[in-house]
Amino acid sequence: MNFEKARRLVTDLVRVNERYARDGHYRNDVRERLGRTVSRVDVRVARRERDRAPLAARPFEGLVETSLAIAGIRTVDRDPEVVLVVDELREGAAFAGVQTALAVALALGERTGRRVRVVMVRWTTPGNSAAAAEALVAERFPESRVDGRPGVRVVRREDVLDETFGRDDVWIATHWKTAHPLDVAVTAGVVSRDRVVYLVQDYEPGFSPWSTEYAVAASTYRAGFRMLVNSEPLRQYLGEVEDVDVPRDRSFAPHLDLELLERVAAARQHEETVRVLFYGRPSKHRNLFRLGVAALRVAVQELEADGLRVEFHSAGEQHGDVELDGGAGDVKLVSHGTMPWDDYFRFIASTNVVLSLQHSPHPSHPPFDGAISGARVVTNEFRDTRGHLHPNLTAVPADARSLGLAVADAVRRATAEGPTPFAPVADGALGGPLDAAVDALATALQQGEAAAGAHSAAATTSESTTDPAEEQPR
Repeated sequence: MNFEKARRLVTDLVRVNERYARDGHYRNDVRERLGRTVSRVDVRVARRERDRAPLAARPFEGLVETSLAIAGIRTVDRDPEVVLVVDELREGAAFAGVQTALAVALALGERTGRRVRVVMVRWTTPGNSAAAAEALVAERFPESRVDGRPGVRVVRREDVLDETFGRDDVWIATHWKTAHPLDVAVTAGVVSRDRVVYLVQDYEPGFSPWSTEYAVAASTYRAGFRMLVNSEPLRQYLGEVEDVDVPRDRSFAPHLDLELLERVAAARQHEETVRVLFYGRPSKHRNLFRLGVAALRVAVQELEADGLRVEFHSAGEQHGDVELDGGAGDVKLVSHGTMPWDDYFRFIASTNVVLSLQHSPHPSHPPFDGAISGARVVTNEFRDTRGHLHPNLTAVPADARSLGLAVADAVRRATAEGPTPFAPVADGALGGPLDAAVDALATALQQGEAAAGAHSAAATTSESTTDPAEEQPR
């Protein structure tokens, strides 16, 4: 190895270690890619999962690291539960998607009179435990407590095969890596397909390159589960791309804190200096970080002759400040990283232009936090799912020039006109209320159970009323 190659290798190792130390998502990705060999406990549990899995499930061993996580469970006759299956429940990693999944499980449990249990199918990370996860649920959802203590049991991947589950439990998948092992468990005959709910919160094949992961993720939408979809644009996209017909009453709008956003709108001022907020998350490919930086550089060039006072700020994930003016160093994108909830909303009140990108059909929160509270927002269009959602939202093609020119136009309008008044999204544009969607789902589940019970009773009656003469030997 020559000196230059050695120098580059050392530099790469330093960069990897720095990111590993500061980025929890990156740490989890690295651990996942390392696979079962990182822990002898994981290897032992994986072998036990394989040995316990029915023969019909064994061909799926190794397809995905979660493939056999549920296939070997024991089921018994007892009061049924709602079983929520998640990757992991952990402080610092329970973001909006996990919060929504817990809300759905608890609402469905209340609606059907069932207790809720949570199963984690990712290998437990150091410092986490079932007790810590249970405490997190109790903190986020105080109404779930029983006598002041956590009321929702959490089961680690390592302990799943030591548990028993009800034959009539309703299972909720929350991510393709939880939907896939439930599909395998259905194939194995230990879970009923009619009792699996799939909470879909984005088009997740897009999170992977064209690959086995992409194919398996896409296959979960064709597994025949009862779907509940987070946002109307995503429901429509699933119909167009995967030919999945989800009833409209089973899509719901992402939760937006309208009272808080109304206060943000009231705090906005017509500032001499226009602050542009970029939702910058370099580690999340779907947020198109580098494309956003290029777009801001286009905007800087476009505004150069206008003589306007403009600042550029980034929030969402920590990264180094970025020069936007061709190396002169006078205009920078200043990174604020991940902000505490209250600090974030205080900050967006001072930013009258927002650039927020997401290369998927699910509408993320930051564009609507800005648009509803009076900022002018630029985002990327995605198969006509965005442009019609709010008058303050400008959706353009996902290329640097289109985005940059739109940002420059938004800056000029903010300078001339100031912020707009508070304006919620039109009713139904993003989906209906979550409670209504859960009610529709619960009704469908109960009708399915009633139909299954009637079919079973009819079969029993048919057997008991057979003409005895037909059973006599001829």
